[in-house]
Amino acid sequence: MSQEGEVALVSGASRGIGQAIALSLGNSGATIIGTATSEKGAENISEYLQANNIKGQGMMLNVTDQDSIDQLLKAMSEKYSMPSILINNAGITRDNLLMRMKDEEWDAIIQTNLSSVFKLSRACLRAMMKARQGRIISIASVVGLTG
Repeated sequence: MSQEGEVALVSGASRGIGQAIALSLGNSGATIIGTATSEKGAENISEYLQANNIKGQGMMLNVTDQDSIDQLLKAMSEKYSMPSILINNAGITRDNLLMRMKDEEWDAIIQTNLSSVFKLSRACLRAMMKARQGRIISIASVVGLTG
């Protein structure tokens, strides 16, 4: 299925499932904005997109920070357009027993794996509704089922 003309925002695109999704959508014709938590990660995304002749780039994003989300979407809309496809893929894990887990670890997991989905989806939804089209796909992990 062609994704020509679509702009896809893929969080957590520096490796693994996020990278595979970015490459698949890009090979289908979508322009890809892949996010990473560091400049180096964003550069790596830009490099693999370019190596595969895919339009787009890597950009740095802190999915837990609304200002970071707003800045990313502003930069996207100025250079490309608002995303018509959002892939919520960013996630973290802390391999620790619940009884040993610190509050800060729990908060980081909830902010990254749950609250970021709400924040990114809400930030993209208005433009999707105005365009009368858009897709939001949220990737989960087996860790969410098994702990």
